[in-house]
This record gives sequence, C-alpha cells and structure tokens, in this order.
Amino acid sequence: MKTRIQEIDALRSIAIIFIIFAHIDSFTNLTIFNKLAGIFAFFGLSIFFFISGFLMCSNNRFTTVKDINSFLKNRVAKIYPLYFFSIIIIYAMNKIGLNIPYSNDIAANKLLLLLNILGLQGLISENYNLSVWWFVGVILLYYFLFSIILLYSKSVRSLLIFSFLMGFILLFLRNEFNLIHTNVFNYYFIFIAGILSSTAESLTSLKKITLYYSIFLLTLLLISYAGIDTNTLADISKRDIIFLISAFIFTFFKINFSFNRRFKFSFLVDKLADSSYSIYLFHILILTLFKLLIDLLIPFEAYNRYLPDYIIIFIGIPFTLFSGSFIMIKFNIFYKKLTFKIRSNPLLLRWLDAFNS
Repeated sequence: MKTRIQEIDALRSIAIIFIIFAHIDSFTNLTIFNKLAGIFAFFGLSIFFFISGFLMCSNNRFTTVKDINSFLKNRVAKIYPLYFFSIIIIYAMNKIGLNIPYSNDIAANKLLLLLNILGLQGLISENYNLSVWWFVGVILLYYFLFSIILLYSKSVRSLLIFSFLMGFILLFLRNEFNLIHTNVFNYYFIFIAGILSSTAESLTSLKKITLYYSIFLLTLLLISYAGIDTNTLADISKRDIIFLISAFIFTFFKINFSFNRRFKFSFLVDKLADSSYSIYLFHILILTLFKLLIDLLIPFEAYNRYLPDYIIIFIGIPFTLFSGSFIMIKFNIFYKKLTFKIRSNPLLLRWLDAFNS
C-alpha cells in the first residue's frame, strides 16, 4: 500500500491555488494579477511537474516492459475519464455561445477538438492546444518517455545521459517539423528534478545527484554557446533556478526528517490535494459561470466598480475549490459504479482481461 505523504499533499494544494491565481486576471480588473500571473503559473505548474516526477519514481518500479504497460494503463485510467468530461463541458459551453477564456473556441475548430480528445497536446505545437488543458498531453508524454528511460537507467548518471539524449530528439522534432509543445521543454528539467529527488536517500546520494544534475544543465548551456540551437531546451531562467533550489531544500528535508507527520489542518489539505486535478480541469469553466451569474444578478454600476472583482476573489475562488472537489467526489462515485457494471458483464470482462494481459 502506498504511503500518503502530507508534504506532497501540501505542495499539491499550494500549486492548485497558484494556478487559480494565475488565471484570475481573466475574470477581474485588478492589475496586480496581470503582473503576477506569469509567476503564479510557473511556480504552480512547476510544483505539479516536480510532484509528478517524484511520485512516478517513488511509487513505481520499472524493471520490465510489463511494468511500463501497467503504469501507463493506470495513468491513462486515472487521467482520461475526468479529462474527457471536461472537454465535453467546454464544447457544450462553447456551442451555446459562452466565451470561455483559454478555450480557443474549440467548438468551431474540429482539428483542435480531435487533437485534444486524443491527448496529443505534448506532441504538437502550442498552436493546436487548449491553452490551459495542454498539461494533460505534456504529462502523458513525460510518463511515456520517462517510463522507458527509468527502465534502462541503472544509475543517476545513466538517467541523466538518457534524459540528455531524449531532450535533443525532442528539440530536433521541434526545430525541423514544428512538433512538440514548447512547455515540454519548459518543465523538462523540473520533472527530472522530481525523479532525482525521490531517489535521494542520504546526504551522500544528494551530493552526487546535485553534482551530476549541475553538470547535466551546464553541458546543455555550453553546447548552446558552441553554436547549436538549444534555446528552447536550455532556456534556464532565474525562476527555474529559484525553483530548483527550492527542490533541493525539499529533498534535503525529505532525507533529514520523517514524511509521516500530520498537519494541523491535514483534513483540508487532503481534500484539496485529492481534488487538485478536478479543480485544474474545471476552474476556468466554474469561474466563467460564476462571473456570468454575478454580472446578471447584481448591477455593479451602482456600487464600487471593483466590487465584482472582490466577490470573485473572496467568494468565487472558495466556490471554485469547493465545486472542483464536489465534481471529483461525484465523478469518482459514477466511475466506480460504471466500472462495477462493466466488470459484471462477462463479455466485457473477458475483453478487459485480454486488454490487460
């Protein structure tokens, strides 16, 4: 049985709140959110990718091809159903004429709809993506690539070598064929940092990991100075450095302290962490409906012009968190019932057994 790590839940909760604040500028007129949106987005998504890499390595063992198949089937089963549901809702809202930020009018673009239904956002350029939901395609691509890399990596050094070579393959596809979403490169090193963090068991291993990882990043930067176009792959900004330092501190904490502690408000943290994926998928839709509702019900022209902004921040955001959690709970109940009915059908059960064999 997998052990629940409270610190990971806390990070996941912080990340989803950052993501909401990264997009709140589309629903308010407060200029401070316009200025901070990029910072919130980077750190929120970086935490998610770091956690994904960490848990992928710590919760799974990749020793055979069968392990890869099992892992990918499990990930797809957890990611796709709720993701499909969110795409259906976006499509329906677009169809009835609602203007949903970041949706790129998916109902009017059949190619965009198809590519996102298939979850190919990581393999295609950002011109064919739902601006927020690209995360699903990129994380699925990472899961596929790094399950293979982890299978053949026998040490930290070989892991970084294979990651280095894979990065250049992705860069070639980007430069020559305009494939691969730019965010595959933006969060590539951070996902690797999550994997490395999970492997660190002592200060000695942490020192070795830090040394190899520094050489890994430095080599990419030196190659770019040698005339090879690695700008997309090796664009290490100040924000990346700050995050990677934070990841180092987290790993140091993991080594020196127990992860079995319980927080004072652990129940709330657990609920928010469990619902983070649902909140991510639906927060734009929920905020769109919430803003439409308050605009229809209250004539704000008669009051302070910033009143709707304050309502969205202090009522709309908690409502979004609660609604995302509610959707997750109800969808899990529905999904379990559906799975039970499928498995109760002998024909479907034989098909599932054949698929899983």
